[in-house]
Amino acid sequence: MKTYFQSLQMCVKERGPTPLVTWVNDLGRIELSAATFANAVSKASNFLVDGLELDEGAAVNVALGNHWQSAVWLGTALTVGLTITDQAPALTFGVKSQAQTWQGSTEEFVVISQDPFGMPDKDIPAGFINGSAEVRNFGDYFSPSWEVSSEHPAIQVQSTGMTWTQLVARSLEIAQENHIQSGQSYGIYGISDIVTMAALQIVFPVTNGNSVVLIDQSNPDFGNIKKQEKLDRIVELG
Repeated sequence: MKTYFQSLQMCVKERGPTPLVTWVNDLGRIELSAATFANAVSKASNFLVDGLELDEGAAVNVALGNHWQSAVWLGTALTVGLTITDQAPALTFGVKSQAQTWQGSTEEFVVISQDPFGMPDKDIPAGFINGSAEVRNFGDYFSPSWEVSSEHPAIQVQSTGMTWTQLVARSLEIAQENHIQSGQSYGIYGISDIVTMAALQIVFPVTNGNSVVLIDQSNPDFGNIKKQEKLDRIVELG
């Protein structure tokens, strides 16, 4: 079975300039094509491996909500072959406001900007890693530093673990439960567990030819969004 990185490469080859992940917010709208998304993931992957010097035993917690940065960093974790978790210990990717109340080591928290265009935050608390600034120093060509098996532990939630193969199967089930067919464009609104978020934000779009719109607004007009984004359906989470 193809790994996430191999699936993403195939997705770029087949769908390069077409939309893969779109983010809709009151501040603006950001559309990432398959090629642009893959470039962002590659830069972030190089940052994790060469900048933070993580290895295949590392676990990460991506706490970025329904933002396009969430999709990028979840995709990065799967590309590198790390384990996505909501359990400690894990290197956490979150926003500046979360860092301000963080109780753990500053070295275990990477601040990711919520700026629509990814501009790094300024004046982050001392000692924290400014991920949105650091990632800009790395290239957009990624070559895996170790072999990532399709059976690597992709997600760990409490006592339940999922390999990449199992996550793909579960993503298909989640799509079917929400009446999403392969190749469709769909929107997601709200927050759910990490398996569902990963499945709908970055697994199903890459492996099944879908496009996803991340609706990150307080009071969205679903009818208008569905029309403007040409969505087949909108999934409300939470």
